[in-house]
Amino acid sequence: MQFNKKNTRLASLICCLALSVCIISTSCTTSVSLDARTDKSGAVAMQTKLSPSVQTLVSSLAGVDSTEELFDAAQIRASLKAAGFAVTGLKFPSKSAITVTAETKNITTMLRGSKDFLTVTNSNGINDMRIKLTPENVRKAVAVMPEDTALYIELLIAPVFTGEAMTPQEYTDLIAIAYGDKIAQDLLKARVNLMFSVPGTIVSAEMTNSKENDIAVKDNTITMSIPLVTLLTDLKGTECRIRWKE
Repeated sequence: MQFNKKNTRLASLICCLALSVCIISTSCTTSVSLDARTDKSGAVAMQTKLSPSVQTLVSSLAGVDSTEELFDAAQIRASLKAAGFAVTGLKFPSKSAITVTAETKNITTMLRGSKDFLTVTNSNGINDMRIKLTPENVRKAVAVMPEDTALYIELLIAPVFTGEAMTPQEYTDLIAIAYGDKIAQDLLKARVNLMFSVPGTIVSAEMTNSKENDIAVKDNTITMSIPLVTLLTDLKGTECRIRWKE
């Protein structure tokens, strides 16, 4: 199967942004996990499956037939390597789904150009990890993508990229006008699950813009769930904070 230029860049865009914990595709099911280690290295994993309506839209935007595969393994590996990740696993359960696992030598520097995307400090034996999903960090994630991916960013018309203030409802209405009600409904249902494993006993976990049931702690792993529309419209950003003792 031959992949055109737009196709390969779209695939790498989806994967790299996901590994930067900045999901931009209106997928109904997306999860990103980070396994942090004591030496600040880490393992990152991403799983996503596009809904049928989003799959049709992506195929149309990429200029491919709906029966063609959406992802190019070689291009994805090359893009992730260029971003500083070592790919350890890459699978395609279906033509609209992808699972990626990768290693990073330092979780605090895995997003190039950002000093506050992920920080880890220690005070009185307590480790404090903070992940800031701000518009600035999202844009920095985009900056490490292959050339011409700006086209797909512009198609999202999202406040996190444009800087234009919109409520979630206003943004959803705009997506409905641009791409149809089904895409807008998929956007409203979409959530991003962030999972963090830490090398110790969890003391506390919190996330801005969250409700009580958005955070779950089990053993040394925290799962935080964020509505995708929140990530795309909140100009203040979302901060995840996890504290643990070794």
